[in-house]
Amino acid sequence: MMTEPPQTVEELGHRWSLFQPWLQEDPVSQFDKLRESAPIIRSEELGGFWILTRYEDIEWAAKSPEIFSNGKVSIPHIQLYRDKQIPVQLDGEEHRLWRQTLTTVFNPSVVNQITPQIRQAAVELIEPIAKRGSTEAIAEFAVPLPAETFLINFGIGRENLQQLLDHKDWLRNNVMRNTDEDRYAASKPLWNFFSEAVDRRRAEGFEERFDVVSLLLKSKFEGRDLAQDEIVNVVFMTMLASLDTTNAILGLILLYLAEHPEVQELITTSPQRLPLIIEELIRYQAMGSSARVLTQDVERHGVTMRAGDQVLMSWGMSGRDPEAFDHADQVDFDRSAVRHLSFGIGPHRCLGMHLARRILTVALEEWHRLIPKYHVTPGSTRRHHYLPVRGMDRLDLTVG
Repeated sequence: MMTEPPQTVEELGHRWSLFQPWLQEDPVSQFDKLRESAPIIRSEELGGFWILTRYEDIEWAAKSPEIFSNGKVSIPHIQLYRDKQIPVQLDGEEHRLWRQTLTTVFNPSVVNQITPQIRQAAVELIEPIAKRGSTEAIAEFAVPLPAETFLINFGIGRENLQQLLDHKDWLRNNVMRNTDEDRYAASKPLWNFFSEAVDRRRAEGFEERFDVVSLLLKSKFEGRDLAQDEIVNVVFMTMLASLDTTNAILGLILLYLAEHPEVQELITTSPQRLPLIIEELIRYQAMGSSARVLTQDVERHGVTMRAGDQVLMSWGMSGRDPEAFDHADQVDFDRSAVRHLSFGIGPHRCLGMHLARRILTVALEEWHRLIPKYHVTPGSTRRHHYLPVRGMDRLDLTVG
């Protein structure tokens, strides 16, 4: 990849990639230029792929799984273990059956059961920050809270937190520099760790427990018990899907709030408005991207995309489309409805969206209860990344 930023919109489209160094700090304004130039753009990076720039086209593709397959969900396509991720990489009837099985596991009632533990974890992270008066909020709050919630949700001991975080960091830092075999080898210890956790739960008894591992052990797929590797596959996939996304949006929301003391006060004085505040900030902060692969030739807006081509699905950027949202580049907590696509739409809509929303709600409730006023530390340096999940690497905050 060339390190110098492009000079024209045409070159910007041709060189677009989630990994371009000149896009890491501010991809949103650059994507606005793509959207204004055309609804469908061809990038020649990473073997070539199409970019859908507008909300209506991303929604159309997501609701057309017979044309847009989930077989390759990233650009470049990366496998972390040999089997397809369940249910993310599945299509058609196989996907429908797995979603039917897993919907009973990843539902609001399960989230309700673990909410007190999420709240406790949040308080334990925030109290030292409030007492000290300052924090690097990404490493000390935005990253560990979703990871601890994953462990709570799956009934895995919180003492294993660092192992999860180390693997997440390895993936981010090495995903573009290793072969599939390297990634399989690096993921094997964590795969074995999850498999051992399933074995322990089976031996301890799971009928009276309601963590996700126990629920998976009680689940059926077409009338049969789930195989060991299927359970581990789901656990591993959920880890991959949940850790980066929730910590990324939590960090971006904290940045916005730290720069807007009037919204901090709004959360403190009108906590009933917090769900709408969260949804609007998820839309505004333009977080996630993934990919689809075409199963057949298709024409849209006069552009013919061929079977086998990959397509970038910029879920987060769709929330900034002015044709879908009035004054899309501004935050407006009085919108009548926030129809963002950040959790996807159609048959592959995110299974973990209920848990993600609960983590954000609890995090911000407890943060503003214990730290009602805060701001970005003067003179500190923020670090952002784009990647498949847009977020922050560093955010220094001062209490008061």
